[in-house]
Amino acid sequence: MSDLSYTIYEPRQPRDDLVARADELVFIKEGFSFWAMVGSVFWMVYHHLWLPLIGFVIALLALISLAHQFGASPDAGGVLFFGLSVAFGFLANDIRRMVLMRNQYRLVGAIAGQSKIDCERRFFRDWSPLLSSLHSEAKR
Repeated sequence: MSDLSYTIYEPRQPRDDLVARADELVFIKEGFSFWAMVGSVFWMVYHHLWLPLIGFVIALLALISLAHQFGASPDAGGVLFFGLSVAFGFLANDIRRMVLMRNQYRLVGAIAGQSKIDCERRFFRDWSPLLSSLHSEAKR
């Protein structure tokens, strides 16, 4: 089994409580997203990606309209939806990262492991806001 890579984001204004702060962390897998391809619209709704959803629908309608202008069959809509969904599967996690950055999240780390649980375990083993504050106080 190959290693998976995740980037981890947290709000720019994290909570003071360590458990609440850990709950706010967002792990995003690097690379292709199968679920974003299979259920692109539902995936965007689940992750609250409203602007990308609107863009996806507009792009799909524009492609279907363009296909009909050039005399494509009525079945072209399904083929175009499939093609757009495959393309979205490759871009979905990057789009999600951009939306998080726009919503005042910041990158706090990257980790690799055999599974998401393995990545989370490795990240939380080394991550602690308390450790970073102790290191900064020790340097004073």
